[in-house]
Amino acid sequence: NLKQRAHKEAKIVEEITELAKQIEKLNLKVGAKAGEKGKIFGSVNNIQLAEALKEAGFEVERKKIALQDDVIKNLGAYEAIVNLHKDVKATLKFEVIGE
Repeated sequence: NLKQRAHKEAKIVEEITELAKQIEKLNLKVGAKAGEKGKIFGSVNNIQLAEALKEAGFEVERKKIALQDDVIKNLGAYEAIVNLHKDVKATLKFEVIGE
């Protein structure tokens, strides 16, 4: 029974590791309304990132996405950590662009 559980866990971790590699290859673009100086009206948070990932074909809960800055209020390139499993994390690169 323990061997079966360990085998299943290893298979899950292998699949999630492959998913993490695919997420790390992405370079998402998140649109936001911004002023002339690149300041965003409002902010970009993990909800928008989860939606952008969903549009790219990856179903990730917003709770599993951790921004390095709590809120993003300016246009530019950023990174976020996606906790896919207790042993697997992926770095998501994304760019906030003006709409």
